[in-house]
Amino acid sequence: MNESLILLTMEGDMEKENLKGEACCLERISLKENSIYFNRMLEDVPANYYHWHQCIEILFVSRGVGIVLVDHRKYTIRPGRLFIFPPGKLHKVFVEQSPRNNYHRTTLHFNALTVIHYLRDFPRQQSVLRQISERSEPARVFDISDIQDYVELLLVRFEKQMTDDFFSVSDNVFLIMQLLSLLPQAETESGQKTFSTRLIRWIDEHYHESCSLEEIAAVAGCSLGHTCRRFNDETGGTLQEYLTMRRLRQACELLIHTQLSVREIAGKVGYLGYAWFITSFRKHIGKSPLQYRKAYRQ
Repeated sequence: MNESLILLTMEGDMEKENLKGEACCLERISLKENSIYFNRMLEDVPANYYHWHQCIEILFVSRGVGIVLVDHRKYTIRPGRLFIFPPGKLHKVFVEQSPRNNYHRTTLHFNALTVIHYLRDFPRQQSVLRQISERSEPARVFDISDIQDYVELLLVRFEKQMTDDFFSVSDNVFLIMQLLSLLPQAETESGQKTFSTRLIRWIDEHYHESCSLEEIAAVAGCSLGHTCRRFNDETGGTLQEYLTMRRLRQACELLIHTQLSVREIAGKVGYLGYAWFITSFRKHIGKSPLQYRKAYRQ
């Protein structure tokens, strides 16, 4: 796989850590205070996983079609679409790769506090950035296909400029400012409410209970088999996958931001068995709960 991956910092290095389980991928990007992460995929890559970041993610689609699941809604991936995911936003990118559907995209991850400092003389862009960097904000989707060629040119030129000896973080911030300036006043769409997104909303409201797949199927008013097949057809994943990831996503938050014991956290995210929570966490996150707390607590 030919991947152009650039780590841009003022001080020190930036690490990107992928913690992969069988059914999901947790991507935690360990940004230092003054670093930005630019990743331009130039070859076909599979995409079918739930994940989140502690920083802002901008995703721009150059080629390919698919779906994004976020905020109980489903959005279409297609060339010219730009997605903005606030920090901590759980989302899934699903693309079925084929010779006729090659997925190419660019992602940009950055610390909003670093960029806001450079935008003090650009109040509109600074205001937009403050808004999209709030963890409580929804994901945003924009169609900028009418200027896709121009955006592609910006990204290509930016990639070439990074080899310049005088390249600095201010150049990185300038790219972000340009992208923010190009965004339309209104978002492209509000997203589709489908069979799967209704179930996702229900899970988000009840994951902390000891709910079973049978209970979820009852909410859908269908048999378990039909519910699972239809959910898989719409999302490319399973009900159990989303339920597990939603529980573990909250467990990670509680491990970092509270003093609760691991046993207490297991109960609060819907696990009846403490041992099963430990096993599931280690399987999907790649660390034990205590190891995760020690590694990422701030």
